[in-house]
Amino acid sequence: MIYRYMILTLLVMLTSACIQLGESVVPSQYYILEPMTSATDTYSDKDLIIAIEFTDFPDYLKRIPIVQHQQNLIYFTDTKRWATPLEEQLKSLLAGNLELLLPYSTIIISPWQSSPQIDHQLQVSVKKFSGQLGHQTDIDIRWHLVDKNGKKSSGQFIDRQPIDDSYEDFVRTLNRGLAELSKTLAQELAKKNIRVNSVAPGSILFS
Repeated sequence: MIYRYMILTLLVMLTSACIQLGESVVPSQYYILEPMTSATDTYSDKDLIIAIEFTDFPDYLKRIPIVQHQQNLIYFTDTKRWATPLEEQLKSLLAGNLELLLPYSTIIISPWQSSPQIDHQLQVSVKKFSGQLGHQTDIDIRWHLVDKNGKKSSGQFIDRQPIDDSYEDFVRTLNRGLAELSKTLAQELAKKNIRVNSVAPGSILFS
């Protein structure tokens, strides 16, 4: 009886495998965010050392599949994926964009190998970096700037832009949002120790 059950189970598994082999396989597509390639404006001629540290990054965004976010619902498909982890992409691209916008500055990413004399520490907290196809992107990133004298300033970047129902437009629009964040942070870093208490409507909050 036991052997008969084992043989039946094996036959079911083989049949299932044959059915799956007969199905068409949808190939996975991989996406990356692109760095800024040019800057119409640079924001400082000062030689600064700026350290970037990501203090918060949601676990659900650490998935390789690209995540969509609608209110309290998170969903994704295995065929649309990030080519490399999103957190590492954001760190690398933010540093590269700031180097382009602040050409005389040195940008380092935590954890750094040595302890240089840091002029500004940029602490980044990613709350949202996703959206919904056919609706809009949803970016919410907060930051704290701490200079070498311990003076602090903080801000929030919020960006929501309409997108079509393609992943290409989704990623492209997220990429533009990251570029705008980079410009905002470059402007703040260039002010060097000036505390800002203004609001850019619909986009950026400072405190």
